[in-house]
Amino acid sequence: MNERITFISIFNDINLKKIKHYTKEINDKLCKVPFGKNVDNREKEDTLPYHFTLSAWDISCEKKAIYELSKIEYPKLKILINNIKIMNGKENSYVLYFNIEKSEELKLLQSKIYQMLPNEKYNPKNLNFHITIHIDKNYTKINSMKEKLLKNFIPFELEVATFNLYEIYPAKLVKQFKSFTNDED
Repeated sequence: MNERITFISIFNDINLKKIKHYTKEINDKLCKVPFGKNVDNREKEDTLPYHFTLSAWDISCEKKAIYELSKIEYPKLKILINNIKIMNGKENSYVLYFNIEKSEELKLLQSKIYQMLPNEKYNPKNLNFHITIHIDKNYTKINSMKEKLLKNFIPFELEVATFNLYEIYPAKLVKQFKSFTNDED
């Protein structure tokens, strides 16, 4: 049952390959779905591609979100993945993630979205953009994964020119928004 909508970046195959270059080093099954999301099987519901989230809202905001997000001109963004880190997650879990270096262009896009449809969790003043790799309750396991990934880590750049609005969980595409300079496809 979908209770939320989420607005995320969509990476093309070239950029996903850059991400998977690192994640393939982990032999365990990875899961990006947070704990506490009213899902019976997190791994089964993990159908969103690697992404960073720009915002999320209650499902009741879907029509307004489509309308407001349709008014934005989306830039083609270049983001720098500059580190691999761990943060606290919901229900005493840990989130292993690629850290995205702060960028004025990304912050400006985030500010436009926040002004149209505020969600305090996605306030651009406080938001730490990241790409989740795995969420687990076992800190030793998460830290071991991090150390393994950092052995060969070199900062890398990703491009994004497409953003999707999904109902979650499970993921169901609602609408796609493309950069006005989209030449990815």
